[in-house]
Parts: sequence; structure tokens; C-alpha cells
Amino acid sequence: MKLGIALSGGVDSAVAAARLIRQGNDVIGYHMIVIPGSSLDNPAVQEAKGVAEHLGIELVIVDLREEFESILEYFVCSYMSGETPNPCVVCNDSIKFGLLLEKMSSFGVEKIATGHYARLAAHDNELFISRALDNSKDQSYFLSRIRKSKLGRILFPLGDTTKEEVRQEASRLSLPVHSKKDSQEICFIPHGDYRSFLKSRGVKDEPGPIEDEMGNLLGRHTGLFGYTIGQRKGIGISSEGRYYVKRLDTDKNRLVLSQRERLVSYSLIGRDLNWFVDPAEAFDCECKIRSSMRSVSARVFLIGDDRVRVDFPEGVWAVTPGQLAVFYVDDLVAGSAFIEGNSVLESEDDT
Repeated sequence: MKLGIALSGGVDSAVAAARLIRQGNDVIGYHMIVIPGSSLDNPAVQEAKGVAEHLGIELVIVDLREEFESILEYFVCSYMSGETPNPCVVCNDSIKFGLLLEKMSSFGVEKIATGHYARLAAHDNELFISRALDNSKDQSYFLSRIRKSKLGRILFPLGDTTKEEVRQEASRLSLPVHSKKDSQEICFIPHGDYRSFLKSRGVKDEPGPIEDEMGNLLGRHTGLFGYTIGQRKGIGISSEGRYYVKRLDTDKNRLVLSQRERLVSYSLIGRDLNWFVDPAEAFDCECKIRSSMRSVSARVFLIGDDRVRVDFPEGVWAVTPGQLAVFYVDDLVAGSAFIEGNSVLESEDDT
């Protein structure tokens, strides 16, 4: 089979490529360049070239810098509206499994493979994204926006493997990136300094009040885009109790803080739905509202064509508008929705 592997220059995609070759497939590597201002010969390209040469496969460089501007605009607009974006989720759907998949198909490639830690599982003669064997590395959350119609054209060779096993395999194969550290950063935000990035895109500091839920003044913030729900460190106030960011009030340009227990929510509204099932009007599931959390019990109610209400019987902490709520039935991804701003329902009303 003629397969395309998204070759990032990291250890995961390198091992995924090696496995596909070992299975007898005709494999071509594809490396995306997406960051504005980056050269066509940057360090990541060199690493991808090194892997391709070591494996004896062709490497195609795909320049998507212009198209990637839509991801950057989404990132900036989300912060300006008081939401916390998830660019990796949006990029997977529109760029990696969107434009890159189209580019591969134009070259006669039958399927795209990546180094993601996730699985594809068949249920009732349909394909679903499923959680990876290695729960600590599971990336099904980030893949939950991919359209169901694309799943038959996707492969995840590492889904049944632990990270340690991938490292060991890379070492045995003498892959040039076998000891490369995993990246924990957003690809276009070097060193995690997203504030500087936003300023470079024209977002200006607009200082305003920091208040508690009763309206008491606690200090001054330097611009709402520098904060996110659940944040405790770096707020810039001195107080006896521990305060956490509870809300970014863009209408009044105020940062609202509260005690940790006041960030527990029991319901939220989700928009922009992506389903892998034909959902009932109401159904029980497990839900994750951030990639790093364990999934919790939830009940989902359809409210119109493109919105849901998600109830959490035991509560969930720090629901963040702009982030993604992903619905699981057992290990299968049933669907996902972006958390709507001003939709979080707490146990008590606040001002």
C-alpha cells in the first residue's frame, strides 16, 4: 500500500514510519513547514531529512505557512475574546488531517499515518478514534475534531505501544532522533512565551482591576490575555488566602478571582459539535475538558442543532471557555464540542 507518513523530525513519527516500512508498505515522508518566517531548511527539516535518509524513503517538504495563518488568527482572536484556545486541536483537523492529507492524496497516497498515541477501533462496522494503550501518552483528545469521514484514510501505528517501547525501538534501529526530547510547547510559541507572541500580533496590554467575586479590589492586571481559568501563580497580588482565576470579564476588563473550591462547576454549554456517533437526545458518557485530566462521569443533552449541555454529577474543576470537551463511551471518542464562553454553571451564583 502507498502510505504517507507525517514526518515531524521527532522520535514518534520516525518509529511509526519504520514500522510501516517493515510491514512492506511503500512509504513516503511528508514534512510540513507551517511557522511564518521559518526557512525551508530549518532544524526540524534537517532532522526529518536525516530520518528519511536513514530509513531509505523519499521526503516531500510541504510549505503550508500561508495556510497556517488561519490557526494563528484563531489563536489571537480567542485570547482577545477572553477564551483559551487549543491550536493543536484545530490544526489537526484543518491542517494535518486536512490540507496535508489532500496534498498526499494528490500524489496517489492511499492513507496518512502519524506518530500520535491513539487507536482506531471498529464498532458496529464503523471506525472510531479510541484511547491509546499508554494512557499517560494518549492523544485521542487532540484528535477528536477530525471528521468521521476521514478515519478510513488514517493510520496510528503507535496506538498499542508505550512511549518507553518506542524509545527502545528507536534506539535499536539507530534512528538519528532516538534520544531527542519530546516537545511540550506549541510549535509557533518558542519557550512557551505566548504573551510576547500575542503582542507581536498586535494585541495590546489593557490593564484593569483584579477583584474577588464580591467586587472587592485585590489589585491590577496587566491585560486579560495574560491569564487563564484556574491559574494561581503569576497573578500579581498579595493576599492571605490562595486565589485562582475564575473568570475573564471582557465586558468590564476585570479579572475575577476566587478560592479553589469556587471553581467547581456542574454544567457547561458546548458548541461546534463533531460527532462520531448518531447521538441520542440525552446520553451518559465520560468527559474530559482538558487533555491532562482523567475523564469524569457526565450526561450530555442536545440543545439545538449545534449545541449541547453537559452535566457533571460530581462536579469538575476549572471549566475553561475555548477549550474542548471530549465525550468518551468506554475508550471510544463519541464526539467533542468547544466550551462556550459564559456558559459555566456553578453550585452558587456569583456577581
